[in-house]
Amino acid sequence: MKKTVLFILLAAAGAGFGLGQDVVVKDQTPFVYAYIECTGSYSLISAKIGEFMNEYFSQGLGSFTGVMAMYLNAPGEVPEAELKWRIGMPIGADVTPQEPLRKDEFAYPKVASCLHVGPYDKVGEAYQKIGAYLERNGWKAAGPPVEFYLNDPGQVPPEKLETEILIPVEKK
Repeated sequence: MKKTVLFILLAAAGAGFGLGQDVVVKDQTPFVYAYIECTGSYSLISAKIGEFMNEYFSQGLGSFTGVMAMYLNAPGEVPEAELKWRIGMPIGADVTPQEPLRKDEFAYPKVASCLHVGPYDKVGEAYQKIGAYLERNGWKAAGPPVEFYLNDPGQVPPEKLETEILIPVEKK
């Protein structure tokens, strides 16, 4: 996992884009989330979000709090068929999802955060900003990146989509 984040950030730092605009390192309150484990191409994300949402609401796990994706490895590190990622949503600590959903906690005390505004296929630009910022400021990745999708692509044009990226960090 650390290798995954390091790979993404080194590629981003080498690109030198953005020079850290809109990137902050902040304290992160731990949160519990329900998720579905996913393997394979990221082209499956839309279908997996639908699958997750159907399970989430059929199990009555709570109201909609925002869909998230967590990336456990990266393209270039493993073949596409072996990519591992999760689609989920924050839940109350006392909520217990049933299979195929699982429960975990995001418990990293510090994260680098960046808000990407624009199409999902351009979110790599935000990772480049984060990578450059971390390199310049003496931070390193310490966990899997998480993306929160803050609005509905069915209701918002691509250029106005908002994705918040959180990457757990620690000082070098």
